[in-house]
Amino acid sequence: MPLRDAGAVEALGALPDPLVAAFALVTLLGDVAAYFLVFSLLYWLGDRTPVLGDRIDRPLIVQVVALGFGALALVALLKHVFALPRPPGAGQPVTVAGVPEVLRSVVADATVDDGYGFPSGHAFGSTAVYGGLGWLTSEQGDRRPLYLGATLAVLISLSRIVVGVHYLGDVLAGVALGVLWLAVAVRYLPTPRRSFPAAGALAAAGLVVAGPTEYLLFGLGASLGGSVAWWTLDDWIPATAQSGRTALVTAGLGVLVVGGLMAVVAALDPPPLPGVLATAVVIGALVAVPVAGPRLDARLG
Repeated sequence: MPLRDAGAVEALGALPDPLVAAFALVTLLGDVAAYFLVFSLLYWLGDRTPVLGDRIDRPLIVQVVALGFGALALVALLKHVFALPRPPGAGQPVTVAGVPEVLRSVVADATVDDGYGFPSGHAFGSTAVYGGLGWLTSEQGDRRPLYLGATLAVLISLSRIVVGVHYLGDVLAGVALGVLWLAVAVRYLPTPRRSFPAAGALAAAGLVVAGPTEYLLFGLGASLGGSVAWWTLDDWIPATAQSGRTALVTAGLGVLVVGGLMAVVAALDPPPLPGVLATAVVIGALVAVPVAGPRLDARLG
């Protein structure tokens, strides 16, 4: 038994099938695709976001996104440096009984992963992103957002052991490194003007050390696009939405523009260097959408 495990994978993997299936769905919240969807909508809706609206604005959300890109680059770099394997069977889907047929394929896909295992990217990323959102939206005397973000990060981290793709040590290291990254970033990279370039620098360093991996290429392109868009448009991007309708129009425009660009990129499937530039365009467009949203709303009358 590896020192990184202490029997946790075997113990948690023996949970009843419905619980394993539930954790398999929870683990999807730690995927890059989930971050992209959740934080794009939060950014476009801004202060009109249900429940969280009175605590957030667009600069805060885009800062969390930038910290997420930095976390993505860091974990890809660290995985290559440590080069430690995942648990045996991480490449085989978990079969569960007692769940609807429509969910079985989703659960199967969520319980498979490859590549190096240490530290856990889901634990690192969810701590940095969901924990970071909770940290930055907490107020003195009201720490509920922090507790909620931390709870979500813990559940996502725990799910990686339950579905058998990480050892306990991978997850603990991921959480600890996520907290450390947040503490350093909040202190020394307090705005997107600093955090986007820092994330790009980490991705570039990772490419030198580990070579052109998917996540490092995405991180480099995303950080480049975010940096250019924020440095260029910062003064033009409304921190808050003029109205609920403006927020909805902005979000709708974002879905159409960014979704369309992503569909084009997926269809073209460009090689690495053009792919980096294509990612930069997509993220730059995402950041720029709130500039056009109010104008479109005014035209719609």
